[in-house]
Amino acid sequence: MLRTDEPFGLVRASTERIAMEAAMAGRKNATWPQLWPEVVGKIKDGDSLRGTETRWLHDYLVAKGRFDLIDDDEQTVQTVQLPRDWAASVLAAGDRGAERAIRGLQEVGLIEKVHDGIKGHAALFAVMPLPPERPDEPP
Repeated sequence: MLRTDEPFGLVRASTERIAMEAAMAGRKNATWPQLWPEVVGKIKDGDSLRGTETRWLHDYLVAKGRFDLIDDDEQTVQTVQLPRDWAASVLAAGDRGAERAIRGLQEVGLIEKVHDGIKGHAALFAVMPLPPERPDEPP
């Protein structure tokens, strides 16, 4: 479950730090900073996913070697589904502008693609950084 005691609401402080540093160091004409505040409102706890999206997240975590996060009740992966048409409407841009902004979010390290999506299911992204790995418990 997402903790709301995080300083930036539903976004981890480490994620917001990435956004601030990238915005300061980035291009003035970058489109991702215009999209990011709207994306923050769509971020969900990975545990709230159902069906197809749950399988996508599971496969992503396995591929990343993050088995510790698969059934962890305390640490959860934050996710966001970003339909390209939604991003285009937020930016008042076409598909190309939306794709550019979403790609920008990936390039600066705010999100990482979990799955491209299929008809009826928007692309799924993990919000970076993933929760830290826990040290192995002593025997």
